[in-house]
Amino acid sequence: MSDYDKRLFAYQMAMALARSMRSKGLISAKEYAKIDTIIAEKYGISSCSIFR
Repeated sequence: MSDYDKRLFAYQMAMALARSMRSKGLISAKEYAKIDTIIAEKYGISSCSIFR
C-alpha cells in the first residue's frame, strides 16, 4: 500500500465518522464542511479529489 493510499484510507475513515455524526444530528452541515477541509489538509487530499 502506497503512502497516498494510507493517507486516503485515513481520510475516508475520519470522514465516515463525521458523516455518522452529521446523520445523527450531532454536527451541522456547516461543521461537517469545516471538518472535511481540516481532515483533507491534514492527510494531503486535494480539494479536486474524487474522494471528497
